[in-house]
Amino acid sequence: MLVAEYLLGGSPNSRLFTRIRQTEGLSYSVGTQMRVSSFEPNAAINVYAIFAPENLARVRAAVAEEVGRALRDGFTADEVADGKRSLLQRRMLARSQDATVAGALVEQAYLDRTFANAAQVDRAIEALTPEQVNAALRNYVKGDAFANFFAGDFAKTIAKTK
Repeated sequence: MLVAEYLLGGSPNSRLFTRIRQTEGLSYSVGTQMRVSSFEPNAAINVYAIFAPENLARVRAAVAEEVGRALRDGFTADEVADGKRSLLQRRMLARSQDATVAGALVEQAYLDRTFANAAQVDRAIEALTPEQVNAALRNYVKGDAFANFFAGDFAKTIAKTK
């Protein structure tokens, strides 16, 4: 699921960022964030976008379409290979930064883990097939089950729709 989330919205080359930010220019930023619990068998995935209020309907539609397309068609072998390589590089770079290492050491001590756990995750990412990535996405992401929250000044936008 780490790779699927990364491909969907976790990087500047992701489907959401490419379409909504780069291609259509509807947002200032867009992506996903995933938080996996170290204590319970659950995780949360969030889709976020920063956009002008008048783009609300188009951003919502584009997110729904891209999530739907990923669920329906899956990610290609090239996307998965590029995503795995990029995600592993990001993980390696993070482990070269003092603040990240310090935080990881504290978290590992609390969880009774070592960097061997991170190496195990890296090996698992390397071994993933496109079929496994797509199966994880379809198993854990339900596009019609997202809760939507919006913050901002939508008064002019709402007035136009009445």
